[in-house]
Amino acid sequence: MMNLTIKKNDYGLRVYCTKCKKQYNYNIDICSHSENQHYKSLVSNGDGRKAKMYQTRDFDEALMSAIQFKQDVKNGVLDNFTSSNKIDTDNISILEASNMFLAFKHGDDVPVHLKNEITDDHLKDIIRNVQQFMDVLRDNNINVETMLIQNLNDNHVGLWYQFVIDNYAEGSYSTKLKIMSAFINHMINQVGILMRNPFKKVRFESLEYNTESISKVEFYGVLDAIDTKSQYQQLGGKRQEVKNNYRPYLKDGFRLALLTGLRREELVTLSWSDLYHSEKNGCLMFITDNLKVERMTGKRFKKKFIPVGPDLMEFLMELGYEDFKDSDLFILAPNRKVKHATIMSALSRGFSHYYMQAFPDNKLKQFKVLRKTYISYLNKKVGDSVIELTSHGSMKIVNKHYVDAEVVAKGLTMRIFDS
Repeated sequence: MMNLTIKKNDYGLRVYCTKCKKQYNYNIDICSHSENQHYKSLVSNGDGRKAKMYQTRDFDEALMSAIQFKQDVKNGVLDNFTSSNKIDTDNISILEASNMFLAFKHGDDVPVHLKNEITDDHLKDIIRNVQQFMDVLRDNNINVETMLIQNLNDNHVGLWYQFVIDNYAEGSYSTKLKIMSAFINHMINQVGILMRNPFKKVRFESLEYNTESISKVEFYGVLDAIDTKSQYQQLGGKRQEVKNNYRPYLKDGFRLALLTGLRREELVTLSWSDLYHSEKNGCLMFITDNLKVERMTGKRFKKKFIPVGPDLMEFLMELGYEDFKDSDLFILAPNRKVKHATIMSALSRGFSHYYMQAFPDNKLKQFKVLRKTYISYLNKKVGDSVIELTSHGSMKIVNKHYVDAEVVAKGLTMRIFDS
């Protein structure tokens, strides 16, 4: 059997494949399940979207039907038709519901006021998680093509819950739950399915976030290990590769991270031209883009402000502040010949490697502990205003993920490690 023919059109005509669980308005050749392909119309109106499947396999015939269907939707004619001409909310399978939700997230035939701009990565994450839920149900002998979405219950969600806790780290639970809950909420609120959302009952155990900072002894122990300990690491696997973790910029990178609290991608792109001298209060500061948030949202976000205190100023003087302060050179590794991502990776691997070398009996601390330490001291110095400097959304986030209570309780000044 040959694949159905589909051409781009303005009438909502698609090819829907029940095997791929996808709909196509072009490039149908990537689907090899011709026997599972059907022509389908999707048309938006003020009340949501209406859909109709066609029996014909002739494109021209289906297109003519789609043109008439769209006209009927726009004219409100379907309000007087039988339910077979509208989305039958009593007969939507779990698979059909998932495709409706994903089509909505793609922005297919969605009214402008209902569109929500999301990043490509987030869209891929949504697709991956919905597909994963379908797979969990299939693996437990549940026919997602025939089971109705309103019949989804706690037992089905329990299968998904068990799969998540068995296969994923705790940090991903919340994201997965939000996506699945949004899926069912869409079917209830936008499509009109009469059901309760069983994902609302899901409660993952509260996570205990590690907000432990690094001590002065540990930090300088890591710096000393760069000069005194082995730079080589024996990797596992068949190749038994030996990795050289030393880089000449590691010490500067670790110090700069501790004294600015920047994430890796912000750290490696920080330049001398990011320095700003405020005429209002005489404060010298770095002003940088919030790269993580902008990458996640695809939108511009408020800047980050890093005050240049005594610790940081002393370090910048060592790095050549007087010579480079007006230049566009990077602060870290200014003469680099490698990509930013290479330096970011080297910083993470290098910190872990040398921490283990310096403190083999301690629990491993990773590069991100430097940011946590900075924010802990900064929080003690400026209080709740810390969120204005770190660009966090609330103090709840800062306290949960970053602030080390022991450091804050000591009442130390912002000069890190000095009491």
